[in-house]
Amino acid sequence: MSHFSDDPHLAYQTQGSGPLVILLHGLLMRGTHWIQSGLVNTLSQHYCVAYLDLPGHGDSMALTHSESYTLENQASAVIQIIDELGYEKAHIIGYSAGAWLAAGLLKYYQDRLYSVVMGGWDIVGGLPAGPDGPMTFNSFMSYARKAAPDLTSWVTTSAEIGLSAFFNSLNQKYHMEAVVKQSTVPLLFWVGIHDFIYPDVKKWAMKNKHPFLSGNGNHIVTMLQPDLFVRDEIVSFIDMNHYE
Repeated sequence: MSHFSDDPHLAYQTQGSGPLVILLHGLLMRGTHWIQSGLVNTLSQHYCVAYLDLPGHGDSMALTHSESYTLENQASAVIQIIDELGYEKAHIIGYSAGAWLAAGLLKYYQDRLYSVVMGGWDIVGGLPAGPDGPMTFNSFMSYARKAAPDLTSWVTTSAEIGLSAFFNSLNQKYHMEAVVKQSTVPLLFWVGIHDFIYPDVKKWAMKNKHPFLSGNGNHIVTMLQPDLFVRDEIVSFIDMNHYE
């Protein structure tokens, strides 16, 4: 059963009990994809796991104002859910656009975080360029409909309004590299070996002495079907960095 935060009305579900772990999915996905990945079941054995639908996705409200999709406002909405669940701090696992949002939580609310797992996102390069230059929302959707039809079948013309605003926020420069370098929160980077950002993210993580986790799969498969050892390593990272 979904719960809804007060304002904005974001849908989220919880499973398990204990310290809080927040799961943030990628663009075109929804919170229940974390169930498919096995991480909800694995983590909920020792933690309270909250997996939410980001704005304009799943059962969450499709916000109409582009300002609602800014990094700061989306980070604030996640903190609101942490507050509503009665916690002071949470561990964050973000993938793709969810990792972008996790970086926003580091930027604005790092004192509310125990640890952060950033999957499938290049904090230096951000969104990749397309073959004809900077990627636009239309070119992104055209590619996604061909490469991942299961993830785009729900996207209606009206849904594209909010998704476009979300995409445009992802395209903004938020100086994430500097944010991450200045953070004192433990970080784990996670990218599939067949993801095109793999070499750049691995090189950056190693250079800056952050743990790096890879598994089989491309950008989508890495999240939806992570290797068992990947799930175990993520849980170990959270266990190691939990304190009261």
